[in-house]
Amino acid sequence: MARIEKYAVHLLVCCALAISGSAQSAVGLLALYDQAQSQDAKLAQAKAQLMADQEVINQAKAILMPNVSAQAAYVHNDYSKSVFMAAKENIQEKLVVNQSLFDASAWARYDQAKSLLTQASLQYQLSEQDLVLRLAQAYFDVLRAQQLQALAVSQKASTAKQRDQIAEGVHVGLTNPVDLLEVQARYDLAESDEINANNQLSVAKEALARVIRAETVPVLKNMALNTSLPPLPASPTSLATQYAGQNLTVLLNRQKLSVSEHEVDAQRAGHYPTLALQGTIVNQDGVMTPVPGGTSPYPYQTNSVGVTLNLPLYAGGMVSSQVAKAEYLRTASQEGLRYSQEQANLDILTLAKTIQLAQSRLQALRAAVKSNAAFLEAAEEGNRVGLKNLVDVLNARTQFVKAEQDLANALYDDVLNRLKLKSAQGQLSKDDLADLEAYLREEG
Repeated sequence: MARIEKYAVHLLVCCALAISGSAQSAVGLLALYDQAQSQDAKLAQAKAQLMADQEVINQAKAILMPNVSAQAAYVHNDYSKSVFMAAKENIQEKLVVNQSLFDASAWARYDQAKSLLTQASLQYQLSEQDLVLRLAQAYFDVLRAQQLQALAVSQKASTAKQRDQIAEGVHVGLTNPVDLLEVQARYDLAESDEINANNQLSVAKEALARVIRAETVPVLKNMALNTSLPPLPASPTSLATQYAGQNLTVLLNRQKLSVSEHEVDAQRAGHYPTLALQGTIVNQDGVMTPVPGGTSPYPYQTNSVGVTLNLPLYAGGMVSSQVAKAEYLRTASQEGLRYSQEQANLDILTLAKTIQLAQSRLQALRAAVKSNAAFLEAAEEGNRVGLKNLVDVLNARTQFVKAEQDLANALYDDVLNRLKLKSAQGQLSKDDLADLEAYLREEG
């Protein structure tokens, strides 16, 4: 048994080194995350969108601030007959200051802008979490593909060795030719599996290269199949109760509801009066006609301060329709929030239960690898002494390889499910990659 395990481990290491190249220094999750974060197009797009959304608050605030404008005009008048004290020419310079005193719509828009800014910030946090998940998914997909490719190479090599031994036996008349046909059929399947594994590894590397914006994927730190991750800090139900409300999608939908509520207030303000203060300074340089046939300069300045009250009376039902639309959209936001809360609770509960059960499954799969290795060794020894036939050996080897494949898939699924759980809890960050980094090791 020890000899079989040593041989299998040796093959895995050799294949991994042949694939990646031992001369390079292995790279872990954190280094690749820093590389992806600085170059990821989706994150850069989200950051630019956040910067743009931050201007919404400035625009909403500007409506509440004084509005100052300057005007200039030149007017030349011609009269069909002489008019006493008529202005022949008039040059006007005007400074106007408007300050809103009461505008319910403007204040509602300002409150809405603050909710929109919080919403934009949450959207950016979602993009950051998405990058962590995309990188981890691509990273562990490569590790998974490398493990499965190494197992396929090992299976093919072992089957080829047995085929050659049997072919030699057939040649000297000691082995049934049917056995050679059987092992050749198994070899052809192993070769097909190797081709498929090579393709999966190539696809996985392409996906990771895209995330980190690199032409090729460096040698990656690996995770041993006997790695045991820590248990969950609480029961699935407790985690769902504690963290469902912190899910970023839930928080985002809560802000969307806030935005829709302020939209209702803004549209209802169309029924309310507005009050504004206006001040003007007007300088006029006029040329007057005080007597028939003569003109004289007539400069003067006008200063005024006034309050304007605007009371809407009827707009063809437009305001009522806009209010009704805003209320329907608010209802839609309420339902969206309720759905996201239910989904977050379900996601946390499901992922936590899956992770909890994965611990027992991984333990069972590790035991299965050991027992299948022992069974394979016994089958090979039995075949040598005539107690086991070729089919028994081939089946034992197939079961051993499948047990290792299942273990590799279960381990990497468990790692990714833990990150997805953190994301569902609204807690996923670069620190979680640092925690996983502690379980990675150099190849060789």
